[in-house]
Amino acid sequence: MTLKPFALCMRLILFDQHGHILVLKRNAQSKTNPSKWELPGGKIDAGEAFDEALKREIREETGFTVAIHTAAGTAMQETEEYRVVNLVMIGTILSGGLSISPEHSEYRWASLPEITALDKADWFAEYFSMYMSAGLSGKE
Repeated sequence: MTLKPFALCMRLILFDQHGHILVLKRNAQSKTNPSKWELPGGKIDAGEAFDEALKREIREETGFTVAIHTAAGTAMQETEEYRVVNLVMIGTILSGGLSISPEHSEYRWASLPEITALDKADWFAEYFSMYMSAGLSGKE
């Protein structure tokens, strides 16, 4: 049995002033999870530190310069080539204006109930059920 190699993707939870979370919708032509919603972030380039990779990906995908504060969990994803570990962090926006990259077709600042209803990327659905859905307890 040949196992696929692991790859690491960095993701970031960013909140607005109302406590909503920034989510991005992958464009319909994406190789993985087309037209699905996810947290911003992406792959680490060879030789790149993971925090610098995350800051770069956020700048490329959103136009924001961010500070990274803490780890918030992980989720797995299977692609044709890799077993991807998505490491999710929490950060804040330092500067910039929201401008999404061509990788994504839409963005939304969403509450937890709104995120529940979204058609999420496979890894984000797993992450949401493991780490974020507990915040819905007692809420309609």
